[in-house]
Amino acid sequence: MKKAIIAQSGGPTSVINSSLAGAISSFIENDFDNIFLSINGIEGIINGNIKEVDKKRFVSNNIDKKLMARPSSILGSCRFKLPESFNDGIYEKIFDNLKKLDISSLIYIGGNDSMDTVMKLNSYMKNKSIKNINIIGCPKTIDNDLCEMDHSPGFGSAAKYINTTIQSLRADVDIYNLKSVTFVEIMGRNAGWLAASSLVSNYKKDKKFVNLLYLPEEKKSLDEIIDEIKKELESENNLIVAVAEGFMDTEDKLNIDMFSNTDDGFNHKIVAGVASRLADIVRNKLNIKSRAVELNIVQRSNILISKTDSKEAYELGSLAAKLSIESTNLIPILNRQKGEDYDISYQAVNPEKIANKEKKIPQAWIKDEKKLEKEIIAYTLPLINGEVKQEYENGLPVFVNLKDFIMEKDL
Repeated sequence: MKKAIIAQSGGPTSVINSSLAGAISSFIENDFDNIFLSINGIEGIINGNIKEVDKKRFVSNNIDKKLMARPSSILGSCRFKLPESFNDGIYEKIFDNLKKLDISSLIYIGGNDSMDTVMKLNSYMKNKSIKNINIIGCPKTIDNDLCEMDHSPGFGSAAKYINTTIQSLRADVDIYNLKSVTFVEIMGRNAGWLAASSLVSNYKKDKKFVNLLYLPEEKKSLDEIIDEIKKELESENNLIVAVAEGFMDTEDKLNIDMFSNTDDGFNHKIVAGVASRLADIVRNKLNIKSRAVELNIVQRSNILISKTDSKEAYELGSLAAKLSIESTNLIPILNRQKGEDYDISYQAVNPEKIANKEKKIPQAWIKDEKKLEKEIIAYTLPLINGEVKQEYENGLPVFVNLKDFIMEKDL
């Protein structure tokens, strides 16, 4: 008997359900007897909040395609950090519950913090000589900060949304013949990949759509920022300034409104408000129109899904399921092949190489403004290619629901 369980964890993306679709489809193709779904990540396994996939309905109703068009985590999520000590009863409870279901494969879809969970569960198995279950991670994050891989599933769709939004913003800010600065706050606490991706909006344009960019990898003083804005205003009336949510000036003056007193369970402070703070400072110092646009969570869970991003996320989910048949303690990754045409290959690495680590923009790019723009455009353009078709009813998108492909009976 082969039985699998799948969970989603951490922040959502527009393609996290594509990985779920790939994993479920692969388990069905490999004749797994039962496929279970944990609700709210590892917490679902701990609390026994588990559903079972109706394999016949999943296949006959083309649920895989519908999942690929549905943003955010359909299984719900969590930010639950497993304890460092194996003496904590939580591990015993997890594996007792997995044993009750006779699970042979566990797929955990998440980011670098979620891979910490995969790593710890495998370490516990090794410590306790548990050999009847394989636990595999499946990567995702819009932040694009996962090590060992060219790019992270979810980044392409978020970048597609960001650049589409900036195109619309440019059409708006240019209508008035007056000086203005619009700050666009983009997700990215420590890594500025998403904010930098906004430079794609400058591709083949007669003028800059994004005039200035501020990343967490490079601090600047407020005086430098004001001087750069003044210089840009000499040749352009209306500026768009992309700023990562984690950007901080050298004197930490922006930190006043930026950090909340809460964290997400992995000791990551919730950050927001840098664009508003900058807009206030520019308005007061330069006496011009200045505003902030905070893209917030919509950039990670929107329906403008990149077809390339969705396909790659699906393949990673499928590979994770296949790996779990005979292996444990692995994470499937993707890497870009050298050459003019965009092509990728898939491999697998141990979670220790990804868990609790961050990949940042190379300093060699950041030091040269023109190089950064050239590299980011070449890097990002293939990832935003194509669109996943959406179903509409009464003018609004219709998403697949969990009840559409799970068993009606309770476990």
